[in-house]
Amino acid sequence: MRHVRMAVPALATVALLFLGVSCGGYDDGDGGELSYVTLSEGGERGKTIAASSGCAACHGAAGQGGVGPGWVGLAGSQVELADGTFVVADDAYLDRAIRDPAAEIRAGYNLRMPTNGLSDDEIADVIAYIHDLSPATRDE
Repeated sequence: MRHVRMAVPALATVALLFLGVSCGGYDDGDGGELSYVTLSEGGERGKTIAASSGCAACHGAAGQGGVGPGWVGLAGSQVELADGTFVVADDAYLDRAIRDPAAEIRAGYNLRMPTNGLSDDEIADVIAYIHDLSPATRDE
């Protein structure tokens, strides 16, 4: 009986963590620590699309990155391309990067992003999610 009493609080903690991750995203804020952010309606749809379309496998379940570039803080930032040039990660860049992944390859990433069959609305929702993960553009 002793083990059952200890397992219930642990399961409750895991459930709360899961609910927090599934309802929003994270950003690294100013201090480098991850903190919870509330997603817009479009951002929620974008997070779901990223998970169901395989984007999260490389870009991270919370946009933190992995074998692909992170989305946290991406919108509005300077991005270095493989050819050494820099671009601003504005909506036009984000749209191109999703729609035609080979158009502008990010520096430091050897794995090529596959093409996808996302609709215009789905791309707009993924971009909304990326904005929600970027403190500087979240309120625009």
